[in-house]
Amino acid sequence: MSSSKSTPTFAELFETNELKAQIQEKDTVILKLKEKIKSSSGDVKERKVESKVEEIETQKFELDHRVDVVPLVPKLHKNRTAHIDYMKHTLEEVATLRELVESERLLSPLNTLLAYACKYTRRIQEFLMILQQTCPRITDLGTNLVA
Repeated sequence: MSSSKSTPTFAELFETNELKAQIQEKDTVILKLKEKIKSSSGDVKERKVESKVEEIETQKFELDHRVDVVPLVPKLHKNRTAHIDYMKHTLEEVATLRELVESERLLSPLNTLLAYACKYTRRIQEFLMILQQTCPRITDLGTNLVA
């Protein structure tokens, strides 16, 4: 009797094999589901990146059109009033850029748009320095507003 208990019957072997097949089938389903999740999460990441790129491009476009610094025409180079008006306009644009940079810094400190805005602001400020050197009578106006 002890020998019959230790050796499985045909029905038990059949049931064991059936259970093994079901387990393997479930493992296969689980693996397929994991692969599906991986591929769909990759798609989501890709869509998020594309969305972020579009958002940055839109912000860059808005920045390009929000800041409008046009060079002073050569015939007005010696016109003091034109210089003062141009400087006021330029300083307004610098203030606009500063607002943009500050708001972007709060939203996302690692945004590359900030680097672009800082670079553009620096160029405008360099221009203002040149303007102050070429027209020394308006240096008081420039230093009060730029500093």
